[in-house]
Amino acid sequence: MADNYYPITFDLEGTGFSVTNTGTAPSPCVITIVPRVSLLNVSIEGLSKDPIVISNIAANDIVVIDGENRTFTINDQEAWNKYHGWQFPHVEPGVNEVTISNGTQLEVEIAYNARYI
Repeated sequence: MADNYYPITFDLEGTGFSVTNTGTAPSPCVITIVPRVSLLNVSIEGLSKDPIVISNIAANDIVVIDGENRTFTINDQEAWNKYHGWQFPHVEPGVNEVTISNGTQLEVEIAYNARYI
């Protein structure tokens, strides 16, 4: 898997956290989300130019946005009809400030392989 794995610690509001890319180039990342409750929308900001929105996910679904392989699955099944975004997630070199809506209702993991130029 990835060299760098980040279990997420949300801020006091339950929506924000930081990811530090130790590389010198942007690196695609893999985001795994497991909601504790069913949610109409989850919005992810800070890992792409525009927000990534995932719609209609059930409690305990395993949602994987794989920026390395450019796939989106829910419970190991493609689910493109629930993915709303123009890019796949990546981390820029240095500190990346990320916001995920409904953060207190989710388990989130981010993994990436650092890239260097």
